[in-house]
Amino acid sequence: MLGLQVNITPEVVKWARETCNFTLEEAAKKIGRDPDEIAAWESGDVKPSIAQARKASEVYKRPLAVFFLPHAPKDFSTLRDFRKLPDDFPREYVPNLIFLIRQTQEHQEWVRDYLQSEGFSPLDFIGNASIQSDPATVALKIRSILKVHQTEVFKCKDRDDALKLWVEAAENIGIFVLQSGNMQYEKIAVGEARGFALSDKYAPFVFLNAQDAKSARIFTLAHELVHLWINEPGVSNMALKGRTLKGVDEIETYCNSVAAEVILPQSEFSTYWKTLDHNDDIINRIDKTSNRFKVSKDVITRRLLNLRAITQKQYFEYIEMFYQEWLEYKKQEERKKQDTETWANPYLSKVINNGRTFFRIVLGAYQGGKLSGRDMSNLLGIKIDKISKYAEKAGMKFPQRRAFQ
Repeated sequence: MLGLQVNITPEVVKWARETCNFTLEEAAKKIGRDPDEIAAWESGDVKPSIAQARKASEVYKRPLAVFFLPHAPKDFSTLRDFRKLPDDFPREYVPNLIFLIRQTQEHQEWVRDYLQSEGFSPLDFIGNASIQSDPATVALKIRSILKVHQTEVFKCKDRDDALKLWVEAAENIGIFVLQSGNMQYEKIAVGEARGFALSDKYAPFVFLNAQDAKSARIFTLAHELVHLWINEPGVSNMALKGRTLKGVDEIETYCNSVAAEVILPQSEFSTYWKTLDHNDDIINRIDKTSNRFKVSKDVITRRLLNLRAITQKQYFEYIEMFYQEWLEYKKQEERKKQDTETWANPYLSKVINNGRTFFRIVLGAYQGGKLSGRDMSNLLGIKIDKISKYAEKAGMKFPQRRAFQ
């Protein structure tokens, strides 16, 4: 017996699929129906059952009510594409990246409205520079505002600690840093996106791909901070080779230049490099310097290229070698299931992936009776009965019960 058919709007259902970059075949497979049937929904020749419509809304990550609107709503704007991609790589964002960007934009919209209603002042460093600004000067300003001193970096026991140091510094000045949002089970390949920045005077957001190495995430964070400083939001992958869209190279080159100076000042690098035994193998020296400054070997190697201490041919050889090393390391760590705290503590994982600052603001709004339990749950992707455990990991004292739900 067929379920009750629902009178959805065909053009809206088609819009929902297309804004996910799903083909008819991909959508049909995920929904569990035939491609011809999905096409018939979109043409209006066939109407789905309520169960099928619910499944489609789940797959497209749109509220079921959207399907009943008379026209497709205005969607969130698509982020500018700063990525370098191989010639045979499709330019369109994959669905998981689209979902994450959309989710982050929704979070940003809520935070912006909330902070404005609470009387917060706009951040004056957003758009404070341009690609015509001197890179070293901009890097110095960023480090000054972040208040990260090199001695603190040296004290970090490993790259995990260093990443926490940089992320907390960014969050302390009003930037919301997430490492997968509520999408941690729908991974995004590093080649697809290492990070993105959503610029805003009240609620700037930065995404760091949790699939990436810790030291690489430090550079990505610095890179995306520069995007905020020059007010150029978009998606980056920091790839060395590939094609880019028109007008992108100059911006990405500038952001990379400033980011390198933020996390590894030229003068401090040169001073340390000169103390090393130059009879030692250069790979060993790169490794020592990487460990000292808690940055990736790629960043050290780029510095050496800029100083003409190595050739471009050597540079690409070393970068490929380090990449293969990281892939092997990642395989080993995934087998152990102990690469990060994420494996050991799902509560802490959720807090880190959404961003501590975002978590605290949402929980604070809920605790203060300014946000319903349902909205809090939707924003954070958590169940209300687990809220005290998450609050603990976010560094907040939280009551078990509250008057407003």
